Amino acid sequence: MRVKATMSVLLTAALLTGCGNGGTTADGTGAKSSPSSPQASAKTKQTPTQAPADALSTDRLKSAALSGTDADGFQITDWPPAKPDSRSIAEPAACQPVENVRVAHLDPSPQVVVGKLAYATSGPSAGSATTIGLMAYEQSDAERILSDLRTSLEKCTSYDGGVPARTTVEAITAPDAGDDAVAFQLTTKGKSPEPIAVVRSGATVVLFYTASGTGASVELPESLVTEQINKLERVSAD
Repeated sequence: MRVKATMSVLLTAALLTGCGNGGTTADGTGAKSSPSSPQASAKTKQTPTQAPADALSTDRLKSAALSGTDADGFQITDWPPAKPDSRSIAEPAACQPVENVRVAHLDPSPQVVVGKLAYATSGPSAGSATTIGLMAYEQSDAERILSDLRTSLEKCTSYDGGVPARTTVEAITAPDAGDDAVAFQLTTKGKSPEPIAVVRSGATVVLFYTASGTGASVELPESLVTEQINKLERVSAD
């Protein structure tokens, strides 16, 4: 079946391979550097969020995740996160928050994690797959995740460690979704760029990592991001 074949190809690039399901603290912190050019491409809503500031429960987070054919043009399946054996260390250290997002091993660690894989069956994203990681936090920790990542992107242009080879980092336009969002793409020599978005809605952080099983260039599917954040916001408001 094509979906299963693509999932196998994308296994090594899957965003959620670094997630833990517990609330344990990660054994390291992201480097915080002072703002400088180039500017990270990010979006922050100015209107107050309606989402709760407390972490969503496991049941509510599962209810907030897309499933089946919730998003037109995508087939969505469960993608259980696996707890890693060790941290991936980025060099230089300023890139650590970027690497934390790549392996979905964030600092601080989330209280609850729900993983999904969205395979694009039609439209401009057809043939690509996007891993989605919904992570429940207290709002102050969720805000810190975005803040540390944005600061990292202001100085991190390339790094080693964890990635297969020297990988370049470039900020890209963030999705117009949630209360805050940051997006960037990673390019490893010999591979097409892989876009990643991090969106915060209230106290929940959602990671989107799009990859192609064919090596063709891909973009973050905006419609998928919108559908996921809209569903999260509906569930959070209940």
